[in-house]
Amino acid sequence: MEESTSDHGLESSGLDALLQLSQAAVSISGGGDDEKEEESINMGDSSTKQLSSASSSRDVEIGSIKGERPRKKIKSESESLPSWQVSSPFRVRMPAYKPGDLTAKPRPPAFVINTQVSPLGDIYLCATDDHPFNRRGFRYIPCEATLDLPNIMYRQTDIPPFGPRVNYEDMSMQALVDVSTGTIVSTDKGFRTARANVCAREGQWFWECRILRSAGANKENNHDGHIRIGWTRREASLEMPVGSDAYGYGVRDVTGQKMHISRGSEFMNEAFQTGDVIGLHISLPTIAEQLNDQPLSPKISNVVRDRFPIRYKNQLYFEQFECVPAKEFQDMLNQSSIDDPAAREKILKQKGLPNSYIKVYKNGKLVGTAFDSLLPFLPPHSKPLANLGGRTIDDGFLGYYPTISVFQGGAAQFNFGPDFDCFPSDLRNTNVRPMCDRYVEQIAEDVVWDVIDEAVFSVEATPVIEL
Repeated sequence: MEESTSDHGLESSGLDALLQLSQAAVSISGGGDDEKEEESINMGDSSTKQLSSASSSRDVEIGSIKGERPRKKIKSESESLPSWQVSSPFRVRMPAYKPGDLTAKPRPPAFVINTQVSPLGDIYLCATDDHPFNRRGFRYIPCEATLDLPNIMYRQTDIPPFGPRVNYEDMSMQALVDVSTGTIVSTDKGFRTARANVCAREGQWFWECRILRSAGANKENNHDGHIRIGWTRREASLEMPVGSDAYGYGVRDVTGQKMHISRGSEFMNEAFQTGDVIGLHISLPTIAEQLNDQPLSPKISNVVRDRFPIRYKNQLYFEQFECVPAKEFQDMLNQSSIDDPAAREKILKQKGLPNSYIKVYKNGKLVGTAFDSLLPFLPPHSKPLANLGGRTIDDGFLGYYPTISVFQGGAAQFNFGPDFDCFPSDLRNTNVRPMCDRYVEQIAEDVVWDVIDEAVFSVEATPVIEL
């Protein structure tokens, strides 16, 4: 069950900041369609209730939090473009450091051994605790206060084990991981999902999944569980297997079918099980090509990070708005099985990125191209909850993430390289790169954006919101 922010012990400063940002966003980018905003209220999410309470005490107007019809927003002459197309979007300046911020040190989560799932040799699978989990509408990233960047004041950090692994904040609360590497995933529940802490945004990338425990097609084996693997965007649910919605592309162990929007299609023509190694190769056009192919998109990638430091059990985390599923894809998910699948595929291909695909390998041998024309992820195709004040922006971490889903004892391991078990011979001497390279790249990119934001705050003409 999801826990509310108050259950986690999160301070209200992050939500206060988000409220003030939403007020600023209204004045900068104007309001959206009334019916669309009204459609996404009354979700029963605890964070929505907290924002409602906070807004009433601070006279912040953020739309229809309590369920009434939202007020019309007034646009100025400068608001002819949505916020993600503004050439220089405003930034938010943090308030003064709080006592203890500069001495707060990030630490790994607490690991609790699960006795319901059999260990893998001497490797025990554990639940994680003492850290926030991403939930509908909100995302959490470890951070730290720094004096080296006096304007932005806080920067993203990481916790051990350092390197590409499961993102502890971006996995189901019922998912289990190993302590030493953070790359093995299991569960004692129904399908639960874990995403990696690295994503592909452009170019060609490869990772392997080691199937450590899976019954595959063996119907008599009722204790080894099952596996689904693939690539997902941040909108994809962590409580369902890969390929259950429009935001993930996966393959399943039982039949080797490929899965997208909960529809299975024949692909591998055989199962995979314990001991197999499944390789996944993704190809995405460059960011510039993605923007040019989308007529409604800006022509440059303008990374803006709306994130605010909050405390959780004496640790600092950035809290930011998270992208949520779009209604059109939810409607597609709910279509009857008798609907025309060819028509649906045609619509998806028309919306997809040209020259994008996912190829699948089994034990180093090419099975084939499982998916092409992958759905675009850059704004305006990834959006947060507008009624909470989120802006449709690229925070630099939109993309496709390596993902593993596990079922009732199934276990699998991410292998991001560079030492692969079964690296395909046809990918040697090509521009396909191991996903482990993205870990270092993401750190470098984040440092660059920190420097840019630091410089932006020093420019007097820059639109800045003071918290």
